[in-house]
Amino acid sequence: MEIVQPEIEEDLPAELTVVLDRLDDLVAAFEQHPDEIVQAHAFELLRCVDAVHRAGLRRLADLLRTAGLERRAVEDPEVRLLFDLYDLGEGGEKARADDVLQSVRPYIESHGGRLEVVEAEAGVVTVRLSGACQGCGGSAATLRQVVEQALRAGLSDFARMEVVEAIPEPAAGFVPRGNLLLPRRPRLVWHDALAADAVPDGGTCTVVVAGERVLVTNLAGEMYAYRNACPGTPLPLDAAPITNGAIECPWHGCRFDVRGGRRLDADGPGLGVVPISVEGGMVRIGVLEGPAK
Repeated sequence: MEIVQPEIEEDLPAELTVVLDRLDDLVAAFEQHPDEIVQAHAFELLRCVDAVHRAGLRRLADLLRTAGLERRAVEDPEVRLLFDLYDLGEGGEKARADDVLQSVRPYIESHGGRLEVVEAEAGVVTVRLSGACQGCGGSAATLRQVVEQALRAGLSDFARMEVVEAIPEPAAGFVPRGNLLLPRRPRLVWHDALAADAVPDGGTCTVVVAGERVLVTNLAGEMYAYRNACPGTPLPLDAAPITNGAIECPWHGCRFDVRGGRRLDADGPGLGVVPISVEGGMVRIGVLEGPAK
C-alpha cells in the first residue's frame, strides 16, 4: 500500500510535503512489520480513514460542482492534493476501479472472458463481463464472483457491482476490424483432464494436457488451474500446500493467491493461469490451438 504524492508537490507548503513523506515511510514500515495482526490492524485503520474522508470529500465535490466553484477550489494546491489522492477528478473513480481489476484480468481472459469497467461512482462499479467459457456450467457466476471479490478487497468505499449486458459476439470465425472481417486468432479447445472429485478441497492435483504440465487446485469447491512451475523456473509445484487461500512454493517459499495466481509475499510475476471448467463431474482444461476452420 502506497500513498502516492501527486505531481503538484512543489506547490505545497514544505511542512505538508514532510508529512506526506513521513506517511509513506510509516506505510512502508507497517508493510514489513513482522506481526501480521499489527499489520492487518494498521491497514484496516487506513481503509477506515480512507472511507470516511472519501465519502465527505465526494459530497463536498458535488456541492462545489453544483455551486459552480469546483474549478476555483482545485486551483488551490492543498485542495487539489486531496482531490487527486481520492480520485475525485473526472474519470478518477473509474480509473481507480480499472486499476484494481488489473490483478484479475489475466484470470478472466484465460477463461475466455472479457472485462470492461463501464462506470464507477460513489462506490458503485458498473462492469461489462462477457464471453466467459461458453458452455461451461457455472463459470460466468464464478468469474463474476472473482471480479466482485477483487473490488471489495481493493476499494475501501465499494458498495456494490452492477453488470450490464454484454456486447453481442461477432459472426463465428471472424472478428470485426473497422469495415473488415478478419479470421479469428487461435481458438480455445477443451480437454478432459481428471475427475473433479480427485482434487481434494484445499488441495491440488497435477496433470499433463496437450504436453503442458498443469496444477489443478480446489478451494471451497472452486477450481483453478495454473502452469505447474514456480514463475521464472522449471521447478514444479506438485507438493505445494494451500494455506489460508495461498499456494506456497515448496522450493522458495513464495506464496500465490489461489484465486487468480497473484504473488502475495513480494512483487513479482504470478502463476501462469490456465483455462479450466468443470462439466459433468469432469475437470476440463483449455488449450489454445490453431485458427478456427
